Amino acid sequence: MTSLFAQDQDGPYYLSLKREMLYTGSGLVGTVGASMLQQRLPSITASEVKQPNLSGFDQMGLGNYSQKARNFSNQTLFSTLSLPALFLVGKKSRRDISTIALLYFETMLINQGITDLVKMTALRPRPYIFEESFPSTTVLNSNDRSSFFSGHTSGAATASFFTARVFADYYPDSKLKPYVWGMAAALPALTGYLRIRAGRHYPSDVLVGYLVGGAVGYLIPTLHKKKPKGKSLSIAPSMGGVYLNYRF
Repeated sequence: MTSLFAQDQDGPYYLSLKREMLYTGSGLVGTVGASMLQQRLPSITASEVKQPNLSGFDQMGLGNYSQKARNFSNQTLFSTLSLPALFLVGKKSRRDISTIALLYFETMLINQGITDLVKMTALRPRPYIFEESFPSTTVLNSNDRSSFFSGHTSGAATASFFTARVFADYYPDSKLKPYVWGMAAALPALTGYLRIRAGRHYPSDVLVGYLVGGAVGYLIPTLHKKKPKGKSLSIAPSMGGVYLNYRF
């Protein structure tokens, strides 16, 4: 474990024990806090839930129910979550696989904490609750009221954009970069669409999940990037005014 925080790593990322503990801890706080909120939720039946006022955009989330789409969304999510395993193929990334694995763990944990906290705070009922075929006497659990925002979409977006960001950092000159970024954008979008078709989410749930997950997946590796070496400009006061130093 100590080797993960060595200062002379050749890869593009810099790890520090203090920062990694902070990031990991924030993700744990989010997931644990959401779990505590979940345990305190009172039990209610479907008949006690009022249908929210929906925009025309979110109206598209009503009237959908497809078990096939739900199963397919699970498959696309799990496939996307496994994308970072492809870094075992490339020589540069394989050499730093322990660093990439730690970053991936942190990234997914932070996204999970944010997603769970928002779900347990918003308590938005899922669209299928308002279908005529759904029994009004059904006692709802926390999952029935966790529509906002889509965890499948945010998880897929986090994994895919993390993969694309890390790939670009390890292989900046690769001709595959446009395809990797295209895949990063398409896979969570497909997952989100399937979640709407399955009757599990409104379009706004998917859109927010996509944006949050994509931001987390992109930013965590970016925040760990080493500062570039080489040319630098420094400014310092001197007796005669200002001293400029440019280093090649």
